Amino acid sequence: MNTGSPQTVLRFSRHLDEADRPGRQTLALRDGYETPVYVYGPPGTSSGLAVLYVHGIQSHPGWFVGSCAHLAALGHRVFAVCRRGSGDNTRHRGHAASAGQLLDDLETAGRYVLQASGQDKLALVGVSWGGKLVASYAASPQRKVPLASLALVAPGIVPRVDMALATKVAIAVALPLAPWWRFQIPLNEVSLFTDNDAMRGYLQADPHRLFRATARFFYASRQLDRMLASAAAGAVDVPTTLVLADGDRIIDNAPTRRTVERLTAGAAQVTVLHGSHTLELEEDPTLFYQALAQAVRRGQGGVG
Repeated sequence: MNTGSPQTVLRFSRHLDEADRPGRQTLALRDGYETPVYVYGPPGTSSGLAVLYVHGIQSHPGWFVGSCAHLAALGHRVFAVCRRGSGDNTRHRGHAASAGQLLDDLETAGRYVLQASGQDKLALVGVSWGGKLVASYAASPQRKVPLASLALVAPGIVPRVDMALATKVAIAVALPLAPWWRFQIPLNEVSLFTDNDAMRGYLQADPHRLFRATARFFYASRQLDRMLASAAAGAVDVPTTLVLADGDRIIDNAPTRRTVERLTAGAAQVTVLHGSHTLELEEDPTLFYQALAQAVRRGQGGVG
């Protein structure tokens, strides 16, 4: 297996055996942009559902190697895709042209996973801002990739943290004039993500963390908000699990839960765990790993 991976993946996965570390593949998106995909589990047919794992706005696949490796150990082949302009991508940092482009990228990744795994459905996992993206995709009537289950982990649907009004005005002005201008992502304090001092140190030193995004990216993110707000009740028709952190300082849990319950017509399973926003980074993330495995396996009629 190709064990090439970003420096941060290797550093954070120091507890993994060499055989458990992800292989690095390259995904060509529809417009020719190439982005890494980190693959856990041996090639060929696996006993569990293939998983497409989608990270958040500042993060990248290196933040989630623990849960990816846990799912792989349970028989799932896991594909952690790096969003265009994020992680160890150096081209067009922090940029996306539109919500449509982001959703198309996700569909391209989904097709890639199905082809590589030989399966006809996949489990879709979205963390933080990535949860907003995958929820928008699952609710879209244009979705073509068959989903077996959907896991939304502290999804960025209703955030507590917001930009200053002046920044919003500046983005609106920049959109027609300078859509590539970059603005600060309002999540620079590592204390927002975790109370674990060791992982705060990891985040502080992470060379692949994304701090700025373009006006066009923020507009695309706002488009996703509008899509979710206008989606019909019950638009998400796959087995869905919402995992929330009771100490979340980034996501507003109550309205997020109401939104997911509306999108799933009350069918979502909700799990609330003790911890901060990025449950992956807890000192002992065992309960999170178990909850995520159970969420993934809802699509195959079992629990993990």
